Amino acid sequence: MNFGILETIKQAARERKVLQIFYVDKSGENREWRDVEPYSFSRDDGEEGLFAWDISKDGIRRFSIDRILQAEITNNGYSPRYPIEIF
Repeated sequence: MNFGILETIKQAARERKVLQIFYVDKSGENREWRDVEPYSFSRDDGEEGLFAWDISKDGIRRFSIDRILQAEITNNGYSPRYPIEIF
């Protein structure tokens, strides 16, 4: 796990800033930047995940943290749709 990415996610959540992630899908074939609003972490079968609102998909999604290759905080703020459980 990349702890720098984890800290960037936490900072974006604390500051209520949109996060840009460079994400690889499960197949490993598709890589793309996604703008998301971070809300919470999860652990399923030992895999760490991020629940976030995917702005382009207009819905909540779970992203495997191990497949987030880069994370950058944008200047765009957001009004939470759900309780933010990341500290």
